Amino acid sequence: MIIQSKKRSFLKTTTLSLGLAVLAPTLFATSASAAERSATQRVDDAAITAQVKTRLLADETTRGININVDTEAGVVTLRGTAPTAAAKAHAEEIAKAVDGVQVVANSLIVGDSSMNPQTATAKTKEVAEEGEHMAGDAWITTKVKAQLLADSDVKGLDINVSTKDGVVTLAGVVPSTAMRDKAVSITKDVEGVKEVNTRALKVGS
Repeated sequence: MIIQSKKRSFLKTTTLSLGLAVLAPTLFATSASAAERSATQRVDDAAITAQVKTRLLADETTRGININVDTEAGVVTLRGTAPTAAAKAHAEEIAKAVDGVQVVANSLIVGDSSMNPQTATAKTKEVAEEGEHMAGDAWITTKVKAQLLADSDVKGLDINVSTKDGVVTLAGVVPSTAMRDKAVSITKDVEGVKEVNTRALKVGS
């Protein structure tokens, strides 16, 4: 009996070891693939940022404007000041025309350089901060929409997104509770989101 017990124990240990040996390459390959995708995305984002900056500098309307450009997962964010609303809109159109750009979050403030929070005087600082706050909500809305569109499960759903003071409201109809939960999870992962309001996001057919 002791010998049989030892045999069974040996067989179990051997089977477990073989199973781990078979799974190890798969797990390693999955991890390596994810790391490779992440590295590729960073390279793509850097290339997009460089291309947007180059085009802004080459354009007669935007070359003299101090515009900061950031890209994350194809979402380009423009920050800084623009002399006119037309110049702000033109900068956005230039960014949208670059290959690989999914969405442009235009956080440019219309006004002179004193409207920039980094150089604002005491008199204009409050106005500048208010504009930056509004731009922050617009950025969050744009980023949430982009992340929802990027997800294979929820990209086909009709979900309206709005943001106020960092609180994101999702509205529309989703086919299941699981889809609603996933949309909420994706939204919560976006930087700057303080809370997600789903009262207007209904489950139905």
